[in-house]
Amino acid sequence: MTRTERRALQRKRRIFAARAVICLVALLAVITLVLAVTTPTAAEGEADAGSTKPPCVSIIPEETEQASRDPAEYLAKTLYGEARGCSTVEQAAVVWCVLNRVDDESGLWPDDIIGVVTQPNQFYGYDPDHPILPELLAVAEDVLSRWEMEDICLGDVGRVLPKEYLYFTGDGKHNYFTTEWKGGATWGWELDNPYGR
Repeated sequence: MTRTERRALQRKRRIFAARAVICLVALLAVITLVLAVTTPTAAEGEADAGSTKPPCVSIIPEETEQASRDPAEYLAKTLYGEARGCSTVEQAAVVWCVLNRVDDESGLWPDDIIGVVTQPNQFYGYDPDHPILPELLAVAEDVLSRWEMEDICLGDVGRVLPKEYLYFTGDGKHNYFTTEWKGGATWGWELDNPYGR
Protein backbone atom coordinates (compact mmCIF):
# COMPACT_ATOMS: atom_id res chain seq x y z
CA MET A 1 0.00 0.00 0.00
CA THR A 2 1.47 3.35 -0.99
CA ARG A 3 1.68 6.38 1.26
CA THR A 4 -1.07 8.11 -0.72
CA GLU A 5 -3.35 5.09 -0.41
CA ARG A 6 -2.64 4.88 3.34
CA ARG A 7 -3.45 8.56 3.74
CA ALA A 8 -6.68 8.22 1.76
CA LEU A 9 -7.69 5.26 3.92
CA GLN A 10 -6.82 7.20 7.09
CA ARG A 11 -8.89 10.17 5.88
CA LYS A 12 -11.87 7.89 5.15
CA ARG A 13 -11.56 6.38 8.63
CA ARG A 14 -11.40 9.82 10.23
CA ILE A 15 -14.50 11.00 8.33
CA PHE A 16 -16.39 7.82 9.27
CA ALA A 17 -15.36 8.19 12.92
CA ALA A 18 -16.33 11.88 12.96
CA ARG A 19 -19.77 11.05 11.53
CA ALA A 20 -20.18 8.30 14.13
CA VAL A 21 -19.28 10.71 16.93
CA ILE A 22 -21.79 13.29 15.62
CA CYS A 23 -24.52 10.64 15.48
CA LEU A 24 -23.66 9.46 19.00
CA VAL A 25 -23.76 13.00 20.38
CA ALA A 26 -27.11 13.65 18.65
CA LEU A 27 -28.52 10.40 20.02
CA LEU A 28 -27.37 11.28 23.55
CA ALA A 29 -28.91 14.74 23.21
CA VAL A 30 -32.25 13.20 22.20
CA ILE A 31 -32.12 10.70 25.07
CA THR A 32 -31.28 13.47 27.52
CA LEU A 33 -34.15 15.60 26.21
CA VAL A 34 -36.60 12.71 26.47
CA LEU A 35 -35.47 11.96 30.02
CA ALA A 36 -35.74 15.62 30.98
CA VAL A 37 -39.30 15.81 29.65
CA THR A 38 -40.49 12.51 31.12
CA THR A 39 -38.73 12.65 34.50
CA PRO A 40 -41.03 13.88 37.28
CA THR A 41 -40.10 17.01 39.19
CA ALA A 42 -39.45 16.83 42.95
CA ALA A 43 -43.09 17.80 43.70
CA GLU A 44 -44.42 15.15 41.32
CA GLY A 45 -42.00 12.63 42.80
CA GLU A 46 -43.43 13.14 46.29
CA ALA A 47 -46.96 12.65 44.97
CA ASP A 48 -45.91 9.38 43.30
CA ALA A 49 -43.92 8.08 46.30
CA GLY A 50 -45.80 4.79 46.17
CA SER A 51 -45.15 4.41 42.45
CA THR A 52 -43.08 1.54 41.09
CA LYS A 53 -41.35 3.65 38.44
CA PRO A 54 -37.60 3.06 38.21
CA PRO A 55 -35.38 5.95 39.34
CA CYS A 56 -34.08 8.38 36.72
CA VAL A 57 -30.57 7.63 35.51
CA SER A 58 -28.34 10.48 34.33
CA ILE A 59 -26.63 9.84 31.02
CA ILE A 60 -23.25 11.53 30.72
CA PRO A 61 -21.46 10.97 27.42
CA GLU A 62 -18.04 9.42 27.81
CA GLU A 63 -15.05 10.44 25.73
CA THR A 64 -15.21 8.53 22.49
CA GLU A 65 -12.37 6.33 21.30
CA GLN A 66 -11.75 8.57 18.26
CA ALA A 67 -11.56 11.75 20.31
CA SER A 68 -8.96 10.17 22.58
CA ARG A 69 -6.90 8.97 19.61
CA ASP A 70 -6.12 12.28 17.90
CA PRO A 71 -2.62 11.94 16.37
CA ALA A 72 -1.84 15.62 17.05
CA GLU A 73 -2.48 15.06 20.76
CA TYR A 74 -0.18 12.02 20.79
CA LEU A 75 2.50 14.11 19.08
CA ALA A 76 2.01 16.97 21.58
CA LYS A 77 2.47 14.52 24.48
CA THR A 78 5.60 13.18 22.78
CA LEU A 79 6.94 16.71 22.37
CA TYR A 80 6.30 17.36 26.06
CA GLY A 81 8.66 14.51 26.97
CA GLU A 82 11.16 14.75 24.11
CA ALA A 83 11.52 18.44 23.24
CA ARG A 84 9.68 20.63 25.74
CA GLY A 85 12.68 22.93 26.34
CA CYS A 86 13.91 22.97 22.74
CA SER A 87 13.37 25.57 20.03
CA THR A 88 10.30 25.37 17.82
CA VAL A 89 12.35 24.07 14.89
CA GLU A 90 13.76 21.25 17.04
CA GLN A 91 10.24 20.41 18.25
CA ALA A 92 9.07 20.32 14.64
CA ALA A 93 12.00 18.03 13.78
CA VAL A 94 10.83 15.53 16.43
CA VAL A 95 7.41 15.45 14.75
CA TRP A 96 9.04 15.07 11.32
CA CYS A 97 11.11 12.18 12.71
CA VAL A 98 7.87 10.43 13.75
CA LEU A 99 6.35 11.10 10.32
CA ASN A 100 9.52 9.85 8.59
CA ARG A 101 8.99 6.55 10.39
CA VAL A 102 5.33 6.46 9.35
CA ASP A 103 6.41 6.96 5.73
CA ASP A 104 9.35 4.54 5.91
CA GLU A 105 8.65 1.31 4.06
CA SER A 106 11.29 -0.87 5.79
CA GLY A 107 8.66 -2.49 8.02
CA LEU A 108 10.51 -1.50 11.21
CA TRP A 109 7.71 0.79 12.38
CA PRO A 110 3.92 0.90 12.28
CA ASP A 111 2.40 2.87 9.39
CA ASP A 112 0.40 5.26 11.58
CA ILE A 113 1.39 8.08 13.93
CA ILE A 114 -0.09 6.62 17.10
CA GLY A 115 1.54 3.25 16.43
CA VAL A 116 4.95 4.86 15.92
CA VAL A 117 4.69 7.08 19.01
CA THR A 118 3.53 4.26 21.28
CA GLN A 119 5.79 1.53 19.87
CA PRO A 120 7.69 -0.05 22.78
CA ASN A 121 11.26 1.14 23.38
CA GLN A 122 11.12 3.98 20.87
CA PHE A 123 9.87 7.35 22.12
CA TYR A 124 10.60 7.32 25.83
CA GLY A 125 9.32 10.88 26.09
CA TYR A 126 5.77 9.85 25.21
CA ASP A 127 3.53 9.30 28.22
CA PRO A 128 -0.27 9.19 28.02
CA ASP A 129 -0.38 11.21 31.25
CA HIS A 130 1.64 14.13 29.85
CA PRO A 131 -0.38 17.34 29.51
CA ILE A 132 -1.24 18.71 26.10
CA LEU A 133 0.30 22.17 26.08
CA PRO A 134 -1.30 24.52 23.51
CA GLU A 135 2.06 25.57 22.06
CA LEU A 136 3.16 21.94 21.57
CA LEU A 137 -0.20 21.01 20.07
CA ALA A 138 0.17 23.96 17.67
CA VAL A 139 3.59 22.68 16.53
CA ALA A 140 2.20 19.16 16.04
CA GLU A 141 -0.79 20.43 14.03
CA ASP A 142 1.42 22.72 11.94
CA VAL A 143 3.79 19.89 10.99
CA LEU A 144 0.87 17.54 10.28
CA SER A 145 -0.65 20.07 7.88
CA ARG A 146 2.73 20.54 6.15
CA TRP A 147 3.08 16.74 5.88
CA GLU A 148 -0.33 16.46 4.26
CA MET A 149 0.50 19.29 1.83
CA GLU A 150 3.74 17.50 0.97
CA ASP A 151 1.73 14.35 0.26
CA ILE A 152 -0.26 16.14 -2.45
CA CYS A 153 2.92 17.56 -4.00
CA LEU A 154 2.62 21.24 -3.17
CA GLY A 155 6.39 21.75 -3.38
CA ASP A 156 8.46 23.05 -0.48
CA VAL A 157 6.22 22.90 2.58
CA GLY A 158 8.78 23.86 5.22
CA ARG A 159 10.13 20.42 6.11
CA VAL A 160 12.90 20.87 8.71
CA LEU A 161 14.18 17.27 8.72
CA PRO A 162 14.92 15.18 5.60
CA LYS A 163 13.05 11.90 5.15
CA GLU A 164 16.07 9.68 5.80
CA TYR A 165 16.50 10.89 9.40
CA LEU A 166 14.67 8.32 11.50
CA TYR A 167 16.48 8.49 14.84
CA PHE A 168 17.43 11.05 17.46
CA THR A 169 19.00 11.39 20.86
CA GLY A 170 18.99 14.34 23.20
CA ASP A 171 20.95 15.85 26.04
CA GLY A 172 18.10 17.68 27.76
CA LYS A 173 18.71 20.91 25.83
CA HIS A 174 18.97 19.80 22.20
CA ASN A 175 18.07 16.80 20.06
CA TYR A 176 20.46 15.31 17.51
CA PHE A 177 18.96 13.55 14.49
CA THR A 178 20.69 10.71 12.65
CA THR A 179 20.12 8.36 9.75
CA GLU A 180 21.16 5.26 11.71
CA TRP A 181 20.57 4.10 15.27
CA LYS A 182 24.31 3.84 15.91
CA GLY A 183 26.29 6.23 13.75
CA GLY A 184 25.17 7.44 10.36
CA ALA A 185 24.91 11.04 9.26
CA THR A 186 23.91 13.67 11.84
CA TRP A 187 21.55 16.41 10.67
CA GLY A 188 23.19 19.83 10.49
CA TRP A 189 20.07 22.00 10.11
CA GLU A 190 20.73 22.94 6.48
CA LEU A 191 17.06 23.35 5.49
CA ASP A 192 15.26 26.69 5.75
CA ASN A 193 13.58 27.28 9.09
CA PRO A 194 9.92 28.24 8.60
CA TYR A 195 9.59 29.10 12.30
CA GLY A 196 11.93 32.10 12.26
CA ARG A 197 14.21 31.00 15.06
